[in-house]
Amino acid sequence: MATLTSKNISNTYKDLLTVSGSTSNEGITSSVKRIFDGEGTGSPLWMSTNMLQVDGILNLKEYSSAPSSPTVGDLAFINDELYIAKQ
Repeated sequence: MATLTSKNISNTYKDLLTVSGSTSNEGITSSVKRIFDGEGTGSPLWMSTNMLQVDGILNLKEYSSAPSSPTVGDLAFINDELYIAKQ
């Protein structure tokens, strides 16, 4: 995990992610919000507490066989077919 300990804001703010909302310091809520970097550049990701939306191209890694230890919700593209791991 990355840490901000002993780092200057001026040297790290571009690497931080934030959301845009009508209320400052609100964070992720049930309303979908766009994800931005610390410099204000918008990403193709939109997020809420129960949804992730990608605007644009979503690249998935292709496997020749099923991943060895998938967890629930993992996506795998195997032999031109999309699989979602479930219980």
